[in-house]
Amino acid sequence: MLFDVIGLVDEARARSIAFAVHALDPNARITANIDRGRLLVEGSAGESEISDALRAAGFHASLAPEHPEGTTCCGSCS
Repeated sequence: MLFDVIGLVDEARARSIAFAVHALDPNARITANIDRGRLLVEGSAGESEISDALRAAGFHASLAPEHPEGTTCCGSCS
């Protein structure tokens, strides 16, 4: 799932976000794009669970729109 995350602006916040997601799903694969404020989470947790975990950690997140090709690109590819 791809999220737009308000406050994802540096590596320290990316680590805090990863910690919050991994507390929920220790095996989740996380890709953060700091320049775009996007977070790609591949794991077993659902959208609302991840959003709630991020909110509890102090970050507002919403599901990002799909990439035009129908994928959930985090926006870091060219």
